[in-house]
Amino acid sequence: MSVGKFTSLEEVRKDPKLLKRFIQERVAAGHSEGDETKFDNTLGSMLKTKPAAGKTSSEASGADCSKTQIPQSTSADASRKR
Repeated sequence: MSVGKFTSLEEVRKDPKLLKRFIQERVAAGHSEGDETKFDNTLGSMLKTKPAAGKTSSEASGADCSKTQIPQSTSADASRKR
């Protein structure tokens, strides 16, 4: 269990059965008040957000392509298994 007073979010992530306890502890501590509309809008925004175009690499292509991309600063020998 957690070192502190409450069940941590990390513990809940590892063991979802602790979610009910996590929520009860937060409500008892007075952390249950909030703006439902703002929460729903934020959650909806998070679900719709796509990663920035620069964050993903393009698919490799070409006649001699192995679908494995090697960074420009790395030699072709570096990717071979030894």
